Amino acid sequence: MLAQTITHKYTGEQITFVETAEQTNGKHLLIEVALPPLGDGPPLHVHDSFVEHFIVLEGILTVIVGNRKHTLHEGDHITAPMHTAHTFTNNSDAPVRFSVRLTPPQQFEQSARIHYGLMQDGLTDDKGTPKNIFHLLYILQLQNTLIADKSIRAQRILLRVGTQIGKFLGMYHPLNKYLR
Repeated sequence: MLAQTITHKYTGEQITFVETAEQTNGKHLLIEVALPPLGDGPPLHVHDSFVEHFIVLEGILTVIVGNRKHTLHEGDHITAPMHTAHTFTNNSDAPVRFSVRLTPPQQFEQSARIHYGLMQDGLTDDKGTPKNIFHLLYILQLQNTLIADKSIRAQRILLRVGTQIGKFLGMYHPLNKYLR
């Protein structure tokens, strides 16, 4: 049975799967994220196939959506629409806990489980980036993530071609162990 909560080996960030895509018949994924004090989230990025809605449950969360920075407190919420650059961070000296609803869920849960599993197995660098470029491309493809300050078109091509090469080379079958 898969763990309900996974932990980033290097940052301490925890993701709890509250409602999985399977449980919601593919309608959404609801996760709860716990970010340690002064903890960074992902780099500024975009998704072009799902929306993220953030609700702060405890603490203070800084969220950038588009070119605006928002400081959210308990009960505050914000949506990152498709095609809109966004990120989050904890700039405070206390932990923050927040929920994120991804609609539709795509394969975000699978990507997070694979990514965090690779960390636990020592297959990433000390920041959590997979050492194998094909694993990195696969994770980004599964979670439909494009880095905002890089050419979106070039990333789409790289993800499409790179993941096909990775599939041809048999790079992804061994990752299924993180999904069982």
